[in-house]
Amino acid sequence: MPHDPDRYGREDAALERLTRRHGGERYRQLNAFGGPYLTVTPIEAVNLVISALHRDAGDVTGEDLDDALLLLGRAREDLDSHELELVDRARLQHGRTWKQVGETVAGDADRRTAQTRYSRLRDRTPGYAPPAPHQEAVTP
Repeated sequence: MPHDPDRYGREDAALERLTRRHGGERYRQLNAFGGPYLTVTPIEAVNLVISALHRDAGDVTGEDLDDALLLLGRAREDLDSHELELVDRARLQHGRTWKQVGETVAGDADRRTAQTRYSRLRDRTPGYAPPAPHQEAVTP
């Protein structure tokens, strides 16, 4: 995907619009005191629009749909990063094997499938740094 220098600003504006329209009382209260506007995450924004569509409340506008579509890329990036962290923590800090990860994530006991998926996620998630392996506290 070509670099679009204006995309980040458009995504932030979309997050604010969707939070204002669909974020509910919680976000109205959080933002009642001024300062930078606190918004939902891209994943939450997409879910808010989908939920409104399923309620069929008639309050989803074309702009809401455009905003949700714009945010899908960032939502996917966030999910990829979350998956990497969860897999790393399961393996490094809780001793899960690749076979166990594969069974949990995809219902597939093939460790190679899980490792390949992980490698592909790492390749498309620049800047991700795995957590340090869990170390038990040593008492003298």
